[in-house]
Amino acid sequence: MKMSVLGRSSVGFAALAAAGVATIVTASTASAGVVNTLQLQPSTAYCVGTTYTITLAAADATALMAQASGYADIQFGWATYPEGGLVVIDTVPYVAGQGMTVKWTPTYAGATTLNANAYDSVKGPNAIVDDMLADINVVQTAPAGASCTPTPAATGGTGSASSIPVIGPLLGSLS
Repeated sequence: MKMSVLGRSSVGFAALAAAGVATIVTASTASAGVVNTLQLQPSTAYCVGTTYTITLAAADATALMAQASGYADIQFGWATYPEGGLVVIDTVPYVAGQGMTVKWTPTYAGATTLNANAYDSVKGPNAIVDDMLADINVVQTAPAGASCTPTPAATGGTGSASSIPVIGPLLGSLS
């Protein structure tokens, strides 16, 4: 991981940090410019030092890039609230028709926002058009009754049901 230089994008990242105040419970569209379909691997607790998978489905990557003419990559990042300093997780070349998966290991605790922005090496991240998950509570250690260990990705499965957290793997075991 490397720290991003906010430079000319500081206004957009300030807006990103402010958006982190609102809780987004479902993958609904908050405005015309925001996709809001980024997926985070389920876990009963998100903990510092544990690695989790972030996924952006092919259709959602296409929708994101369709709104950012001239951009060729998607940059994944995370920021804590209220600090709002964006930490780049990875920058991935956009390939039409393909989804994207990156690994994220939080390095400090706090209310966290994950995002994916259209990215260009000259223009920087397009902070106006993005996909985000807000208010993920990252903790130092899991509270009683919870675990830092993420739910493993379903293998095999029964089609789209295998991607449903908790019951998807159970349904897959019935086949």
